[in-house]
Amino acid sequence: MDKTLDDMPVERGENTAPPETSPAPPLFSFDDLSPDLRERVAAMGWVRPTPVQQQAIPLLQRGGDLIVQAKTGSGKTGAYLLPAVNAIDPAKAWTQVLVLVPTRELARQVYDVFLRLTEGTEVRGALVYGGVGYGEQTRALREGAHLVVGTPGRILDHVYRGTFTVGRVELLVIDEADELLSMGFYPALRKLRIQLPEERQTCLLSATIPYHVEELARSFLKDPERLILSKGEETVSTLEHYYYIVPPLQKERALINLLEMENPDTAIIFCNTKRDVEYVAEVLKNNGYDALHLTGDMPQNTRERTVKRMHEGTLRFIVATDVLARGIDISDLSHVFLYSIPEQVSVYIHRSGRTARAGKTGIAITLCEDIEEKRLLGIARQYHFEIVKRPLPTPEEVAARTGERLLVQMETEMLTLGLMDRERLQRFLPLAQSLASTEEGFQLIALLLDRAYIQGLHRPLFQPDRPPLHAVPKTEGQSPRPRRRGRRKT
Repeated sequence: MDKTLDDMPVERGENTAPPETSPAPPLFSFDDLSPDLRERVAAMGWVRPTPVQQQAIPLLQRGGDLIVQAKTGSGKTGAYLLPAVNAIDPAKAWTQVLVLVPTRELARQVYDVFLRLTEGTEVRGALVYGGVGYGEQTRALREGAHLVVGTPGRILDHVYRGTFTVGRVELLVIDEADELLSMGFYPALRKLRIQLPEERQTCLLSATIPYHVEELARSFLKDPERLILSKGEETVSTLEHYYYIVPPLQKERALINLLEMENPDTAIIFCNTKRDVEYVAEVLKNNGYDALHLTGDMPQNTRERTVKRMHEGTLRFIVATDVLARGIDISDLSHVFLYSIPEQVSVYIHRSGRTARAGKTGIAITLCEDIEEKRLLGIARQYHFEIVKRPLPTPEEVAARTGERLLVQMETEMLTLGLMDRERLQRFLPLAQSLASTEEGFQLIALLLDRAYIQGLHRPLFQPDRPPLHAVPKTEGQSPRPRRRGRRKT
């Protein structure tokens, strides 16, 4: 049932005062803005605040930490930029607001809104993300940007270079937190947290609040209030259901694209037949994924070892028949993919139920042919859950997502390089420049990036002996050279 603005809850952190001692403030209106800011808002075409702006802005102005759960496109950017711009003191020549976002595209969008909200004022900003030169970013930071928006990896890089300090940030905004974690920014976020002042206000925004986002919130926020505005989105104990209409001869390609877009920590891919299980597992392995298959005719000890590896975090993907649909508890499983719709209706529930366990969030994704859609929707009606139809990602969207993710990985790797590593890289700079000037060179660069992507991002999360990206890997399928037996000839 849809909630109105009047009955939308504002939940509180465990250690905050009871709600009755700190009632929700009145809803925000554009009339509450200063006349000049109100004019700039009107020039942007904003007629009235969105629900998230109406409720989040008064909570932010009250000064405490805040978690906002709202869908993409709900007006979250304005919800934090309006109070941030209003609170910035232009006389302070340092960064007062830091906005962390997962992608370059979102950074540009947020920065564009910021520029329009501050046009004609003395408020300065800086746009900071990877994949481009440092010059313009460094100049903007050194001129005393009041608000900085960017990706965590490049921001941390500037901190380490000494071109940026976050020690006087008053408001930290973590936007699209679920995407930040999906893109691989957790190591940079953890290191950045050490540089931030303890006394600050933090606002975390996300379309979903899965388990890992909750863990991130515990690290960055103190007794946050919660504003939940996403009807149909999950909290930490529910399951999301999605399906995609896929042509029958394109299922394996669609599965690979969805794995790239979702980037699950762990997943089980269910098929109806042993033949499909073996085929899909082979396709995944040929594309560089860490995957094994399980079927009912395999020895019990083999099945147990495979499941144990997923428990331990040393295996990301299992392709299986319904041997895993009942009685297997993998509490950290983030995704279930249904490569085939089960023949028995109840099996769908058993398959999807392998995730969203132990109070955590899970996602069930079904690859559905046109003729199967009606039956799938019937299953949803019978078991009273909502299943959302989504369009398949385009090749361009997949390329953009994988490119962003690889850039994050490589930036993170650069931050860990020692002096000798950096010196060793210098010998290849002339070659890199020459490769970038020819079509053949572009192909060779793409080959290296593909190898780096598979080596760094297709492996399981837990790899104690995992080499860094700059380490020289063995050739695929190559065995160590055997030692000669007997005495060496002299």
